[in-house]
Amino acid sequence: MSQEIKVKTGEVKQALSKLKHSASAINPAVPTDIKGQNKLDVVDKIEDMNKDLKKLTTAYASALSKQIVQTESAVEMMKDTDKKLASSMKAK
Repeated sequence: MSQEIKVKTGEVKQALSKLKHSASAINPAVPTDIKGQNKLDVVDKIEDMNKDLKKLTTAYASALSKQIVQTESAVEMMKDTDKKLASSMKAK
């Protein structure tokens, strides 16, 4: 019993393109200096949280971009492997 796995590369590439655009649009625009002349501890905590959020968002966007590149590479490798297998089967 054989099962066929089909990868619709066009659809995958289109989805990855949308994801790449979304990843590049991630902008951690949170204020990191809201204190001014405020002396409240809560303001310091909010600023620290905003800085952490900015770092986390930047790290997420970077990881997402790397994952997109790896996925694109994997899809291309699958496509090439499929072509090679198809041509070797025709040669026999």
